[in-house]
Amino acid sequence: SGPSWEQLPQPVQKKQDALVIVLDMSLSMAAQDVSPDRATRARQKVIDILKQRNEGLTALVVYAGDAYTVTPLTDDGDTIINLVPALSPFIMPAMGSRPDKALALADKLIIDAGLTKANFLLITDGIQPKDIGRIENVLGSKKQQLSILTVGTKEGAPIAMQEGGFKRDSNGNIILPKLELKTIKKNA
Repeated sequence: SGPSWEQLPQPVQKKQDALVIVLDMSLSMAAQDVSPDRATRARQKVIDILKQRNEGLTALVVYAGDAYTVTPLTDDGDTIINLVPALSPFIMPAMGSRPDKALALADKLIIDAGLTKANFLLITDGIQPKDIGRIENVLGSKKQQLSILTVGTKEGAPIAMQEGGFKRDSNGNIILPKLELKTIKKNA
């Protein structure tokens, strides 16, 4: 018998473009200054982005007072899309808004995947001045590119609570979160 030939599969070069979507799910995202509310609009934007991504790895991190991985880096956008509708400010275990913790978790996902650089997309209704230093400490001189997409209006709106009524402060006043772009623009 003579020589035999077998065609071996050729590895396909995959684009290792990594994107970590960091989604704010703090209580202020329940404000209804955009219809139906900020959180719903943000979830819709995440789904739109995932549907447009044809290649590369994507992860989803959510945060309020702490940060949580919804999905690690994956090339399966449909799985992430199926999880997004369940996200809500009302299911977050820790109240508050700590984008720095979410970005630290996003960076850990990149490192755990053996990558050195990624794009971070922060979808939020605002960053406080105290967060700027925290975010700078997390990202430092790393190669991560941070983009910010804001949701909300300058006028703001009350936070509608699930049990009815609106979120109030310790004095009984209705809390009215407004989109403050000054801090974001100043540090862009």
